Amino acid sequence: MKNLVIVESQAKAEKIQGFLEKAFPSDSWKVHACLGHVRDLKDDESAVDPSDWNNLKWESTSKGKKTLKEIRELTKDSSRIYLASDPDREGEAIAWHILDHLQDKKLVEGIQIHRISFNEITSSAIKNAIENPRDIDQFLVEAYLARRVLDHLIGFKVSPLLWRHVPRAKSAGRVQSPTLRMICSREDEIDAFCPEEFWPLKVNFKTEDCTFSSDLIKKNGEDLKKAPISTEDEAKKIKNDIESLNFSISEIKEKEVSYSPKAPFRTSTLQQAASSKLFFNPERTMQIAQSLYESGLITYMRTDGIGISTEIINEIRSFISSEFGEDYLPDSPKIYKSKAANAQEAHEPIRPTDIGNKPEDINGLNQDQINLYSLIWQRTVASQLQNSRYLRKTIFIKDIDEQFLLRTSGRELIFDGFERILKDDIDSEESQKLKGIYDDSQLYISDVTTEQKFTSPPRRFSEASLIKNMEDEGIGRPSTYANTVKNLRDRKYTFGAKSINPSDLGRILVSYLSKAYESFFIEIDFTAELEKSLDQVSSGLMPWTDVLDDFFAKLLEHISRIEEFRTREVLDMLNEQIGHRAFPKNVKGEVIDNCPKCSNEISIKHGRWGFFVGCGECQWTKPVFEKSIKFETYAQLPKDLGANPDTGETVYADISINGPCIWTLKEEKKIFGTPDEDEDILDIGLNRALELIDRSNKENILFIESNSGIPVTLKNGRFGEYTEFNGFNKATKLKGRITYDPDAFNYQDEGDRIKVLKSLRILGFEEESKIPIGVKIKKLGKAFKFKKVFKFGEDEFECPDNFYKLDEDEQRELVKEAIKPKKIFFLE
Repeated sequence: MKNLVIVESQAKAEKIQGFLEKAFPSDSWKVHACLGHVRDLKDDESAVDPSDWNNLKWESTSKGKKTLKEIRELTKDSSRIYLASDPDREGEAIAWHILDHLQDKKLVEGIQIHRISFNEITSSAIKNAIENPRDIDQFLVEAYLARRVLDHLIGFKVSPLLWRHVPRAKSAGRVQSPTLRMICSREDEIDAFCPEEFWPLKVNFKTEDCTFSSDLIKKNGEDLKKAPISTEDEAKKIKNDIESLNFSISEIKEKEVSYSPKAPFRTSTLQQAASSKLFFNPERTMQIAQSLYESGLITYMRTDGIGISTEIINEIRSFISSEFGEDYLPDSPKIYKSKAANAQEAHEPIRPTDIGNKPEDINGLNQDQINLYSLIWQRTVASQLQNSRYLRKTIFIKDIDEQFLLRTSGRELIFDGFERILKDDIDSEESQKLKGIYDDSQLYISDVTTEQKFTSPPRRFSEASLIKNMEDEGIGRPSTYANTVKNLRDRKYTFGAKSINPSDLGRILVSYLSKAYESFFIEIDFTAELEKSLDQVSSGLMPWTDVLDDFFAKLLEHISRIEEFRTREVLDMLNEQIGHRAFPKNVKGEVIDNCPKCSNEISIKHGRWGFFVGCGECQWTKPVFEKSIKFETYAQLPKDLGANPDTGETVYADISINGPCIWTLKEEKKIFGTPDEDEDILDIGLNRALELIDRSNKENILFIESNSGIPVTLKNGRFGEYTEFNGFNKATKLKGRITYDPDAFNYQDEGDRIKVLKSLRILGFEEESKIPIGVKIKKLGKAFKFKKVFKFGEDEFECPDNFYKLDEDEQRELVKEAIKPKKIFFLE
């Protein structure tokens, strides 16, 4: 009997083919990869009919056309078809699309079609899946359909208004927009934060047997957490008082504490741990996890479950018993339940397929794969190990008059438990050991220290903490976390990974959406409730069409209110929303809504470079979210510093789009200088200004490109520092954020030189002339529109907008065609 098995990836197909031939030798097997989604909604508003949600118009994806043709041919020779796409919502949708396509083509008559799924790619899991096929889960498919239609509605109903009202904004999204709002809300908190000065005080003591450090926690009975020492004079007085006093131990508290291991990984916690321990971004983590899954080493990596089956727990406990001994084995298995919103407990966590496969025993993996597998293996084993136990000791110290109370704490390890293989930073502040200290120990002051500190603003999200917050709020699903974070960065709404900053565009977009779509999809609570409804659809508790009906009614209500908005109304809305954050503040921290140059009213405006704060009378401007420059400074700029003695041209201290700058004219062209970050622009004199201009405009040759002999140079222009090579350039910073760091490369290393050329979008060189060819991005007139062209010397050729989404072979064919008959050798 001929059997066709359809999986998602080619790497999986080859491995599963071998398992099937071995497990069922009497049958004929063909495993074919569909390479992901084969169909999608037509890229047209008519693809969705709100009067009949079942009337959806699908079309094959670019890869899907070829794949579906291959599947149709293979179907003709098959008596059974197994749809073995991934065990999640997207996998169920792929299986449904393939079946629906075959039914449309009337190719299923007389063929048995089964849906199978497996959580790991092992021989036993594949055999079990074939022996226990099922039907396609229609509820899961309907949840997919609802999500896809919702995204389509936002794309075709909201985005066109967005492009008109917030030029440069590319899209809004059901998960993307509330996630961006989280980031922007955190940035608003940081902007509003006022640091407060405090002076913590530490006293170092000696006894006969040890030395230790303690913190002052009370002064005359007053808790210093509630009323901290706020001035240097007060801190010095207390320091002198303490140095003149004798102290003794007033109380010693000892308590045994136990620390539990963490649950096995789900998607979000794996991404968080890989970020903090391995410095992987979520996208990279998922790519490596995918390769480990396809190699049969770990279970499926898109999951929100943390509960392990009894059979697997017993395997782990047996392994612990033999490897670590009975002392490390708890009396009963540890059971974990997710606290995350919308978690689906039926899903397994991410774990090794065979706990006996120790990281050090596995061959054929690269270093990234080894590191991630080790993380997963350690976490899984640790989850069933005994708790670690410590003796925590807390000592209180006071003077004879009880003016001051000090505290010190430490801990001693009793039993390492799970920390034997997984060392977590449980409480780093209690790292000191307090041995040999008793109630009657004599204490001698060795040192008293105090230092100025300031309270810290809320921390920006890292990619890992953002994903945790998304999960806690119930926004998105395991399959969407990494893509959401990546999309925000790709659309220029955010930048940074370890500390995610919203761009000015991202903050403007959130301000617009939060007013235009108030109490709708921009709201975190609304999106979380929508996710719950979609999970109810996937469980069969709610019709998918009810979710769409409710959403579409709300969408029409909002659109009818704002679709006639003109630019002035949008700007009025933004002024109302963010004027208090956009307008300059004076040295007292007061918001000033008058122009610092002419005292007329200022407002948020829009121009060729986007949104800005400006005065319609004297044309004064500032970036919307620039907050480091005070109103009084703006009032004095541009400042005439005098004439350049060599050219006679006036030199000015001023502010550009990238912040404070120095500029003058040279051959009727502005040349700029950039002050150091700690320099006050108003304190710069003529001589220093000329130094800065010379420094910034000095041509710095980074290296000579070996093929063409053309130098790659670091230059300075109107928008700051940039790297240039034969007409191709790359800015070091854009609006304060680093886009390319020229100091991060070793220019003596050929590999780093190629990285620099690739960052400049150089593709290769013509064989004879050695002239470089690359992609140049050109601005079209005054509108904020760009187009890509192939640049070859002085010639330019058409380049498709989706060039960087194409496979490398397709890219190279386009380049060859552009400069035919000339030949090109490409950068590798």
